Amino acid sequence: MAQKGALMNAKNLLEDETVPVKDLVVVANGKGVQLYTPPTDDNEFADLIASLQDRGVTFRACGNAMDMLGLTKDDLLSGVERVPSAVGELARLQALDYGYIKVP
Repeated sequence: MAQKGALMNAKNLLEDETVPVKDLVVVANGKGVQLYTPPTDDNEFADLIASLQDRGVTFRACGNAMDMLGLTKDDLLSGVERVPSAVGELARLQALDYGYIKVP
């Protein structure tokens, strides 16, 4: 599951003491926004997301994808931010000198 890979990459990056990390933002789009919904048989990542949030990681969900999937802000885990579009958020962050790592 690509979403698990993204979360593990975030965790591994935080644990790599050779890489200074100022801010870490995980932006989900498409069906990946379902990662940010409460636990189900297909989504057991709420605890990992909460632990990463405790370490300062910010999670953002694509509003376009949420609309496509019929999700609202109330469907998201606590602390997850809705942004108008994932691609717009990535462009905005890159303009602020954030790096970009894509997970399939």
